Amino acid sequence: MKTFHLLVVAGLLGMGFSAWANPQLADEKQCMQCHSITKDGAGPAFQKIAVRWKGDRSAEKTLVATIRKGSDGGSGRHWGIAKMPDDSERPLVSEAEAKQLAKWILSL
Repeated sequence: MKTFHLLVVAGLLGMGFSAWANPQLADEKQCMQCHSITKDGAGPAFQKIAVRWKGDRSAEKTLVATIRKGSDGGSGRHWGIAKMPDDSERPLVSEAEAKQLAKWILSL
């Protein structure tokens, strides 16, 4: 039984706790008001963003800038006429939080 518990803990550490924190962080930073993981809303689904940026070496850097500065300051790709707001219209997102969110989005 002890071995089983160690395997479970090792597996959880291998997955990383950030995998659980990111949807929570996205909700906390009001990302989920316009986006969802699988369905488009006012903004595209996070899975659609991941597909669009797949294989692009500048993806994380550009997503971080867009998450922090909005559409106009981040110069990321956009869908439709809706633009991502900057932090004057939503909670401030730190550089570390934006990196965490970008990595999570790109992993979907």
